[in-house]
Amino acid sequence: MANVSNTTQSINPGISGPPEFCISSPLASGFRSIWDDRYHLDHPLTLTMAKIMLLVVTSQVLHCFLKPLGQTKFVCNLLAGIILGPSVIGNNKHFRDTLFGEKVQFPVFDVIAQMGVVYSLFLTAVKLDLGMLKRTAKTSWKIFLASLLCPTVVFFSFVYPLAGAVPGFRGGKVMLFWTTSSLSFTYFPVIAQALDELNLLTSELGQLALSASMLNDALQWFLTALNVVVMQEKVIYSIGIIFSLFALVIFTLYVARPLMLFTVKNTPEGYQTKEIYVVAIQLGVLVMAFMSDAIGMSHMAGPIILGLAVPDGQLGATLIAKTEYLVSEVFLPLFFFRIGTSIDMYKISRWVSFTKLQAIITAFYAAKTMGITMAGLFSKISFKNSLVLSMMMNIKGILELILYNGWLSMKLIDEQFFAQMVFSLLAMTMLVTPMIRFSYIPPIWVGSKTNGPQVKQIQSMASKSETFRILCCVHNEESVHSIITLLEASNPPEASPITAYVVHALHDIGRAAPVLVPYKKHKKKFKWSDTASDQIVQAFENYSKNSGGPVSIQAYTMVNPYKYMHQTIFRLAQDQLVPLIIIPFHENHQSLVDSNMTGPIRQFNLNVQAYSPCTVGILVDRGSHSRMSFSSFFYNIAVFFIGGPDDREALAYTSRMCDNPEVELTVFRIIVRINKSKGIEEDTEFKLDESLVQEFKLRNLGNDRLNWHDIEVDDWVQVMTAISSSQGHYDLVMVGKRHSDISLRDEEMVEFVQNSELGVIGDMLASSDFCGGTVNVLVMQESRDLGIGAFRCDSLKS
Repeated sequence: MANVSNTTQSINPGISGPPEFCISSPLASGFRSIWDDRYHLDHPLTLTMAKIMLLVVTSQVLHCFLKPLGQTKFVCNLLAGIILGPSVIGNNKHFRDTLFGEKVQFPVFDVIAQMGVVYSLFLTAVKLDLGMLKRTAKTSWKIFLASLLCPTVVFFSFVYPLAGAVPGFRGGKVMLFWTTSSLSFTYFPVIAQALDELNLLTSELGQLALSASMLNDALQWFLTALNVVVMQEKVIYSIGIIFSLFALVIFTLYVARPLMLFTVKNTPEGYQTKEIYVVAIQLGVLVMAFMSDAIGMSHMAGPIILGLAVPDGQLGATLIAKTEYLVSEVFLPLFFFRIGTSIDMYKISRWVSFTKLQAIITAFYAAKTMGITMAGLFSKISFKNSLVLSMMMNIKGILELILYNGWLSMKLIDEQFFAQMVFSLLAMTMLVTPMIRFSYIPPIWVGSKTNGPQVKQIQSMASKSETFRILCCVHNEESVHSIITLLEASNPPEASPITAYVVHALHDIGRAAPVLVPYKKHKKKFKWSDTASDQIVQAFENYSKNSGGPVSIQAYTMVNPYKYMHQTIFRLAQDQLVPLIIIPFHENHQSLVDSNMTGPIRQFNLNVQAYSPCTVGILVDRGSHSRMSFSSFFYNIAVFFIGGPDDREALAYTSRMCDNPEVELTVFRIIVRINKSKGIEEDTEFKLDESLVQEFKLRNLGNDRLNWHDIEVDDWVQVMTAISSSQGHYDLVMVGKRHSDISLRDEEMVEFVQNSELGVIGDMLASSDFCGGTVNVLVMQESRDLGIGAFRCDSLKS
């Protein structure tokens, strides 16, 4: 058998059987390099690596330039495939022969691309939250019906009469309806990925679009399975597929899922799932694809069924973290590349047919847009937001490409029909995503009480007798004691009880849709209602029963990626009219096994400070636990007051604590001498400071537990010296993040600050230089929306 430099067919006449294919090996003629005239990109591995590198680089460059214009990664990947295909660069004969010629066509590239699709669908199913479908079906069914009924009306009134003349389509009228109706479908994973890139995943319109798309998905997968069964040549084949599919589902539910639950049960809380379990599930994806293909279903059905069976929580998050990046950044672009090489715009020659099909496509998109807009108006959504919602529902993605590619493989459509469908979905997505990004800016603070009374800061509370609401965010059990101690120090008397909204925040990238649900111990429908949540809620409930005053606890569990957590927190705060949000500092208890999450937690804290329209307190827990028990309580607090909205909020919070007979309070007011000589007393900020200080002193006349110290300084050096000399045996130190005094600009000290979210003084108090780094610190920041004077234009970096 002779070796040749390219793939050839060699038939041995003495041996019966299928022909053998020989592929040249670099070892056959020695190692060759680019310096050798015999070097060619004719080896499967070399050629595949070259294609992967070329495609990934092209898509990344496009993403770098198009992302600021509102384009998604899907658009960039598909554009990269089209650019490298025969429509653009691939039209060059040398380039085409080198990468796409008949001599260099190997199945390995297509196999890798298909594997990327398989794993992408599996990960999509893992992220799918079926519980969201139950919770939101009542509010999204109108959008769902409108997105289907209006295009259906267009089909029967416009497309059906022309069924015999639809260009490029080779199926019957039933298949024509199935094909064109795909334009009206909106797929959950496509919408979720696009909204995630546009940072609209947790917006109200984004949540509504996700809910409606989940209903679309449920209908679409049912119709897909039904179509596979109906299209069989014999009834016995259809019956066999139905029973085989049922058996595959039973196997997944009663064999595969229990095994995955076993791995979850045997993974200690706070630790990642073992590699052997992750690899087993990743291999199981291929097994399920093989089994679903063997029973007559598409090889894509098995991975979807397995993904839906993956338990909520750490296992799904680990699978996403260890699989998604390679699949989305390397494997999936190969599929887009394969789609791009199947499109040759120069072969579009039937322009009359092109115009007819384009009119049909345009009519479907217009009908869907109009229907969703009308449904939005009927649901009392503004016209602008209804139009934006319709644009969200018109976003297209990889699942549409999979459908079109399948129809092309089954020869239901020709190449021109396929190219036109792909170009249309690309054009629609490229049009709507920038319009969504630049026309819709969701309010960070959105709730059901936007027209009613709103409490945004502690000073704005009507009286000391109303219920004091505090929202406490907890990431782990270690923050519970310090927050409970703070609640007790906040003085919950009978006339002014405390309602604490405790949110256990769990970072989970294994779900595309965010979740915030009230904690119910007797209903553990989700894995994240685990031992940690039980213990956290139990600790707060025990405190509520044994507190020295009336304290009620309302517990929630929040499952979210950290970049969206602040928006969910704000909605809860808005609904409950909360004036104060307490969040733990990201460096608390760094010895925990989840200390690798300190970075995301810090970004969450920064987001809360940057956008919260109510007062935010960052609690730095340095292990200083007060002398607290169910029978006795004592708390020693120090407050540093310079001036400004943040310091006033700290003093207002302190005023409430002064009424607690078990709290000893020391206030250090730092006064800048230079202000007196420049007439700064007339400044608005100074007047507000003086008014609150005088009210505070008057209210606490005769209070033996209050110690007030006025300290005069000239500059930052003297401020730091005064703070260092004020050290004592404190349980908690409070201070505002920013200060309005024009003589003490925070910008002068920025280079010495390690944690900008704590401010200049807060960062010093939390360091080891103050009280040996053992005292807890609470840094207050007033609502940015209500800030005046120096903080009206405060930046995110402050």
